[in-house]
Amino acid sequence: MVDSTGLRGASLTNPFRNILKLSAGDFLAKALYFSSFVYLARVLGVNTYGVLEFANSLLTYLLLLADAGLEIWGTREAAQTSDIRRLIGRVMPLRFLTAGIAFAVLLGMLPLLPPYPYLRTVLVLFGLSLFAQAASLKWVLMGQEKMARVAGGLVLAQLVFAGSVFALVRDPAHVVWVPVMKFTSDAALAVYFARQFARAHGGLRLPLTFKGAWGTMRPVVIIGATNAMAMLNYNFDAVLLGFLKGPATVGLYTAAYKPVTVALALPITYFQGMFPALSRFYVESREAFRSLAARSIRLNAIFALPVGVGGTLLAEPVIGLLFGPAYAEAAGPLRILSWSAVIVTLRGSYRHPLNAAGKQHLDFRAAVVSSILNVGLNILLIPKFGMMGAACATLIGDLAWLGMVIYFYRREVGSINPLLLLARPAIAAAGMGAFLWYAQDIFWVWRAAIAGGMYFVLLLALRDPEVSSWMQRGKIKSKPSTKQA
Repeated sequence: MVDSTGLRGASLTNPFRNILKLSAGDFLAKALYFSSFVYLARVLGVNTYGVLEFANSLLTYLLLLADAGLEIWGTREAAQTSDIRRLIGRVMPLRFLTAGIAFAVLLGMLPLLPPYPYLRTVLVLFGLSLFAQAASLKWVLMGQEKMARVAGGLVLAQLVFAGSVFALVRDPAHVVWVPVMKFTSDAALAVYFARQFARAHGGLRLPLTFKGAWGTMRPVVIIGATNAMAMLNYNFDAVLLGFLKGPATVGLYTAAYKPVTVALALPITYFQGMFPALSRFYVESREAFRSLAARSIRLNAIFALPVGVGGTLLAEPVIGLLFGPAYAEAAGPLRILSWSAVIVTLRGSYRHPLNAAGKQHLDFRAAVVSSILNVGLNILLIPKFGMMGAACATLIGDLAWLGMVIYFYRREVGSINPLLLLARPAIAAAGMGAFLWYAQDIFWVWRAAIAGGMYFVLLLALRDPEVSSWMQRGKIKSKPSTKQA
């Protein structure tokens, strides 16, 4: 079934092809972004790189304030409505208003910042990206499940950013150009999405209005506040380290976070691609909604656990390969933060169905409890234990959030026992970890590759339903056709 807006272009029963398109493009985009920051870490040095990451951490909160939850809410509405122009007319004025408020907050906080070299200049220039984010129509294409076009835009933006970083940044003084490059890439992305929308919908003349803004903002604020809680869990530790321990510690800690960010790239993209389908299924077919949510939990359980095991046992060589010996101390936090990546991945499988079903208030409750715990533990642990205390606080806060959304999910969506879904991946991951531990004489890259292969062989031997279905489909595709030409 297809209507004039293209809203029903995705299959009701199989949205995974769309998710795969988005995942491929977003993974490439994030790989470009990751490589850019690895290069910056080496060129800028620990202190200046720490200043850049400290400013980037502060910017993240300002971007959340500027978005205020409008992007997720807009994506959900775009998946459920046929009047896209009217929806954009309501959302865009609010996005620019909240971007202006966020930029004003940025200017007001400048006198409160520590006097690190370049910090204020870098942060103000980063603030330009608030308005590029407001102009982006990515959420419209996401809601309409046009994932290939979204993926193309993401890759384009990161090609602009990575190309300019590699071409122009040569020493620590060039750090001030990094936010300019980010704004350029974000602006290119906004132009790309505007052109895609104009081609599909006949131009950009939209009925912009603030009418009904209060009714729009009530559910939006809950989503935005929940995202803010998630960000507190993600990088409040880096901000507090910047105030208490200095830019060098921030540089080391954010270096530990970079492999975690890469590990989370695929599941985050998966959730972004799955969310419009969940939102649509919730309206069209509750059975399809519950089926997609349950399969999401199974898939993420399979891919999450090796991240924790591998991050724990391969932290030192990974940090050495990426950042060099100057960042060796980052290996300790990475061992802990790898398990945070596992928890965040599993948590997303429960959070997103709740939000797609309009039960964002339950996710918000869990987020508040988790963030209070995270912030309190960071304040308590960082002065004494530094980066290791920060990593432990993050992990504990994430565990609390996961436990609460599992409870809410089972109460509101379906009674799926997560222990049953985790049993086979946990056994296979234990076997993978045993090999990594006892085969330390093997070069770590080969050890990691063998361990990964062992993990999936063990899953197959344990008759994991997802892995078995992959193998079955592979056998079917490999059979020669019996039909005559």
